[in-house]
Amino acid sequence: MKPSPALLALLPLVAAGGGSFGGGPPSHVATEIFSFPPTNPVFIENLLVLPDARLLLTSFVHFGPDTDSPLYVLNPATSSVSAVTTLPNSTSQTGIAKLSGANQYAVTAGILGDNFEFVNNTVNVYVVSLGWNASSATVVDTIPVPGVVSANGLVAVGNVVLSADSRGGRILRVDTVTRTSSVAFADPLLFGDPANVSGSLGITGVNGLFLKWHAGQRWVYFTNTARGTYGRFKVDSLGHKVGSVQVLRTVTSADPIGFTNSLDDLVVDEDGDGYIAWQDQTLLKVKRYGNGTTAQTVVLGPGGVASGNAGITLKTPTSVALGLGGGHIYVGTGGAEAGNLTGGQVVKVTI
Repeated sequence: MKPSPALLALLPLVAAGGGSFGGGPPSHVATEIFSFPPTNPVFIENLLVLPDARLLLTSFVHFGPDTDSPLYVLNPATSSVSAVTTLPNSTSQTGIAKLSGANQYAVTAGILGDNFEFVNNTVNVYVVSLGWNASSATVVDTIPVPGVVSANGLVAVGNVVLSADSRGGRILRVDTVTRTSSVAFADPLLFGDPANVSGSLGITGVNGLFLKWHAGQRWVYFTNTARGTYGRFKVDSLGHKVGSVQVLRTVTSADPIGFTNSLDDLVVDEDGDGYIAWQDQTLLKVKRYGNGTTAQTVVLGPGGVASGNAGITLKTPTSVALGLGGGHIYVGTGGAEAGNLTGGQVVKVTI
């Protein structure tokens, strides 16, 4: 979730030029495959690659007159997008995850209130059924998550989903079969850091989540917005934490953490390298070596150059997803540029 009270003042991020993070020739190709028009300036919050290679998109800001926010599907092959269903009693959508049931997905959404928080007791996990190449989806269940104002990144362990409570420094656990919700755990490393960043961003901690199997273990990787950290924790087959939370890297930048310079959602590839939507430096790669050390580089943005991207401006990157078969990722953006919401984009980047 982008927690910026200065959302419309976010600066454009131009994919060009060298910088302090640059080094070596470019090895990535970036292509914009879709952009919402200014007449429908959808703020893409998250995206997920479907088995049929289409993309399921959640939107953080719904500008319609009602409280039924649309859920979108994008076909990268044709650059066409359509609303496949609406989520009742919601104006803002955040996390999205694939459940173990056939064609079933979980989406967190609610009524957006002040300070980029959900109105208390409006957050739900929506279970959505969407078939192969289907043109419409069905909301098959709506599971309330009471007592929370923040439900951000989302991962699924079977039919249990774990949600990042950014304001509470907690991981929420929702069983979509028993329809129950609880606090899985809280940890100081998941809390924000008001001493580091002022305002609402300072209390925005754990943000993006990504589930990755490694050496027979389930690891949930995360970003912490206010602390600028990238880390992980292990979970069992029921989504319960095993062991302690680990910080793998604290991201460094010439600019202080702020509303236009913060970490959002992420993915981890087969090599164990993380790719993070970075509000200021666009697409960040965190390389993890066998000895546990890490290094950061900018794949696409002011500090790194990708070929084939002439004219591309990444407008507030929020989310990333691995393409089917590997070799590329998709970057979703909020579409904030030069003080205006001009429409979120989806950009394909080879890795």
